[in-house]
Amino acid sequence: MLKELKLRIHHHKHIEKNLIDKGAKFTHEASFVDTYFNQPPGRVYKIVEKDNEAFINIFQAVNGKFEVVKDESIKNVKEVKKELTSKYGIKRILKGTRTFFTYKNFTIIFNLIDDVGEFLILVGENPSTDVIEKELQIENPKYITVSFDEIKAQ
Repeated sequence: MLKELKLRIHHHKHIEKNLIDKGAKFTHEASFVDTYFNQPPGRVYKIVEKDNEAFINIFQAVNGKFEVVKDESIKNVKEVKKELTSKYGIKRILKGTRTFFTYKNFTIIFNLIDDVGEFLILVGENPSTDVIEKELQIENPKYITVSFDEIKAQ
């Protein structure tokens, strides 16, 4: 099962350069609109719209990380969004850009959220703080243990 480890960063271009120097490969970049729905604490339902595609994502918070419960493409985004809005209500809509890299057995995503901040997401079977701190050499990382819709602008 894939898991995510998230942290707030500053100066993402510096970290990107360091990643590339260590052998990471750029895969793609996409603008996004994420619609988050009201859910109980520790559970995240969102619809991700990017590059004429839409996905439904469901995450469960587990021990400071997020397990991917569901990540699947949806064709009828308007209908699904209407259904989830009716059932749960919209909590928050976030917009921004995501840049994707592969590094070893991980996907690294730079999540630049308009009016909220810069974040790095380490995705894999077992993302660890060792990868962040020792391999990526990010000093004093500020780990995020809540969903992005819970984070205030900084």
